[in-house]
Amino acid sequence: MLNKNFKGMFSKMGEGLLEKYVKDLEEELKSKPDDPELLFKLGVAYLRIGRVTSAREVYKKLRELDSQRAKELLDMIYEV
Repeated sequence: MLNKNFKGMFSKMGEGLLEKYVKDLEEELKSKPDDPELLFKLGVAYLRIGRVTSAREVYKKLRELDSQRAKELLDMIYEV
């Protein structure tokens, strides 16, 4: 039988994976700073790890490049 705290363990694993994903996206954006899809993914990842201010900064850049993706990210930001 599983320990009833098993979800906490998986949450920590998920947080670690998201942190790595954020670092990977940040690294990739160094070579493609104006890629709207990468920016959108980074904004969503920031939200998932609780970095709302960082997500807002991504939104500001994204709205100059892709207004539709920027709106989607903004909607997510306001849901937090």
